[in-house]
Amino acid sequence: MIQLELNGSNRADNGAERSACFSTGTYYGSMRDTGAYGLFVQANELASLGVSKASVEVRISIPAEMDKSRINSVRNHMKRAAKKLSEEGFIIEDIQIRGGIQTAIRVPAVRIMAAGTANRKEGIESSFNAGDGRDILLTGWIGLEGMLRIIGEREHELRDRFTPTFIRQMKAFDSEICGLGKIRAAQDAEIFLVRQITEGGILAALWRLSEETGMGMSLDMKKISIRQETIEVCEHFRLNPYQLTSGGSFLMLAEHGEAAAEKLRQKGIAAVVIGRLTDGNDKVMHNGEDVRYIDRPGADELMKVFCFILFILCVFLWV
Repeated sequence: MIQLELNGSNRADNGAERSACFSTGTYYGSMRDTGAYGLFVQANELASLGVSKASVEVRISIPAEMDKSRINSVRNHMKRAAKKLSEEGFIIEDIQIRGGIQTAIRVPAVRIMAAGTANRKEGIESSFNAGDGRDILLTGWIGLEGMLRIIGEREHELRDRFTPTFIRQMKAFDSEICGLGKIRAAQDAEIFLVRQITEGGILAALWRLSEETGMGMSLDMKKISIRQETIEVCEHFRLNPYQLTSGGSFLMLAEHGEAAAEKLRQKGIAAVVIGRLTDGNDKVMHNGEDVRYIDRPGADELMKVFCFILFILCVFLWV
């Protein structure tokens, strides 16, 4: 979730308007990288608005039955993530990480609050105007973050279906969660707007984009990029990848979508035009001859994995 506050009287030395930007999120899961993934996602959110430096506050909460060493493990992974962000040009000026036990929870939770100042002259436009480009681009692959988090939670189960080599191949995509390279490339590709695909997956992100722009959209479902590895994992757990969190992947708007996508691809970034904004309110998705309308966003499919974990835990405690 992003809260954006603009202050027109606050200007940089070059005359560009500066904006105070705040981004918060809560990430659930037992894997030690939960906080690190969350930090990447929050940095992506702020960077897409033109922020290059941020201060971060983190609260790690674990269930009473979990060993306290998990807090230090999550903290260490987050510090390594902060170092990687700095190497990519996004500076964490200050990070405060606190942890503790919460008796009311059964799944560890990491709450991240990040804040920074955006220089709108240096960043991509943070709002949409009626005259801006209407082609909708997708960069990255949908559901990738969700797939990686599912592997982190249920790897032992996945080993019964997939080979160790295939699982290592899936894990190798974790570098995609840090999306700073995609954002930098977008600045040189005449992109008007960048929005990360987070909770609720691409269907929720498309709904939010339509609400933000006040326009409808026409989309080609077959052009939406998804890795076969994500399909395999989602089929195993009976999840809808189109409603699976996809941090590190983005929706972008451009006037000349194909040209912009080609510029991104030349820099090694997976990019494709998936549709276009339209006048009106209808959010139409075409799949060959089939047509469907995008509904109001529901819960992220990742929550089903945690619900299953809680169910097993309750059964264990009952027995």
